[in-house]
Amino acid sequence: MKLFTIGDSISQGFMSLASARTDLSYSTLLSKILSIDSYKYPTWPKGGHPLNFEMLFRKLEKRLGTNISGPVEWPMAYSIISSFLDEVEDYYERGDGSNLVPPKEDFFHNISVRGFDPASSWLIRPSLCRDHIESSKNKSDNVLGMVDESFLRTALTVLEAGSQNGPNDPSQLDWLRHHHLNEGVENLILWLGANNALGTVTSLNISQTSEDGTAFNEGPENVSYEKRSGWNLWHPDDFKKDYEYMFNKVIDIMENNPNNIDYKVFIPTIPIVTIVPLIKAVGKNEDRETVKANEWRVDAKNPAPTGIKQVPVAKEYDYSYGRYYPYFVFAENFDINMPHLNMMQTIHIDNTIRQYNKIIIETVALANEKLGKKKFYLVDISSALSDMALKRNSYSPCYKFPSYFDFIYPRVDTRYYGTNKKGKVMSGGLFSLDGVHPTAIGQGLIAWEILKVMKIAGTFKGNVDKVIDWKALFATDSLRNDPITLVSELYDNIELKKWAIKMLIK
Repeated sequence: MKLFTIGDSISQGFMSLASARTDLSYSTLLSKILSIDSYKYPTWPKGGHPLNFEMLFRKLEKRLGTNISGPVEWPMAYSIISSFLDEVEDYYERGDGSNLVPPKEDFFHNISVRGFDPASSWLIRPSLCRDHIESSKNKSDNVLGMVDESFLRTALTVLEAGSQNGPNDPSQLDWLRHHHLNEGVENLILWLGANNALGTVTSLNISQTSEDGTAFNEGPENVSYEKRSGWNLWHPDDFKKDYEYMFNKVIDIMENNPNNIDYKVFIPTIPIVTIVPLIKAVGKNEDRETVKANEWRVDAKNPAPTGIKQVPVAKEYDYSYGRYYPYFVFAENFDINMPHLNMMQTIHIDNTIRQYNKIIIETVALANEKLGKKKFYLVDISSALSDMALKRNSYSPCYKFPSYFDFIYPRVDTRYYGTNKKGKVMSGGLFSLDGVHPTAIGQGLIAWEILKVMKIAGTFKGNVDKVIDWKALFATDSLRNDPITLVSELYDNIELKKWAIKMLIK
């Protein structure tokens, strides 16, 4: 097996609030570059679930034009929204997508699932998903209701496919073990950890595992799914216990190698989640404060360090922060009573993630040292996104985009997707309509970063700067090529603002 992917929503190709476009994920692009014709991944009818924001906005725009106003158009909008949600809910709760039909015979090479963290890789199995789905109290056909237990239904669809001829009740790591024992996995992408912090941004609230890193003192394997679901930020010491437990299982699996496969494991670092445009700093530029942050970055020339002593020391970087961070649609008319993160909370989240990345870098270094060979390679996606961030870098991001990006207009940036009434794109390009997950262009940049490391590791032999057809990739990005003018209503229409945010964070 040339390529196998274990990850979360980014690796799954989650876009615009739906498990919709795994065909546009970075791993699918990499499979094409590496000429892997057999690479299989899930497809998601009806635009995926829980709610494909892009598909819904296009339906609204087709019927109502560029704005929603007056006593006639709002009832029509309500009817369109209700009809679309009901169609998706029926399909995935009671129809062919309900997981009540026998699972697919073919397994997937990309078994990434939205919402997964390191513990999910061993903890979440089809049996757990089915138990929670069947015991759910929200299975009725609700007006304006979204797919019940959407997260676990997604996991069930991905994990159970092919299990008739595979492992019993498989987790992500069970699938890895199965494939590596049977045919060998040459290249594994392992990217988990963002969901140990992302919930702070989607909820604008911090629920930390512990104050002193003792949540898993009895062992992470003994902490239940139910208990874990109440947390949205792992103390770094708690994260370390979870991550090392997963990582040691991966080492055991990959080293138990009867096919004598010369395997390589590629491990992207965790992005600073507060950069995502779902939230936006309040105030003018002069109200922002420059804050120094210590970051552990990966040496681009040596992405597989050996020995803890060789891990780079932290370097100090300057970042610009606002005082308050509400959801982006409320930033212009912010009231202190609105849900928000303050600057200190935002910095706390960022510094926690920076510690996660230090732990990952050290874990990789120690693993390579113990194995006496370079098998685990870091991909510094965290630094890439931090360097792309527009406002954090005082509107002077230092990320070096591929040369194709130099003269495209409008330029892509990390702001929320914006259009004007004339249908022109005014901002964004890297994040989809949920304000968290990458667009096709963003996925392409992730693939590019991974490909650079694959070149160093010897997995890829070609020219990294020429192998991606950026013109063709931009053409797959529907938000850019067919702008949704109605999105401007998210800034102007208070009722649509409230409804959209309710759906985004549900």
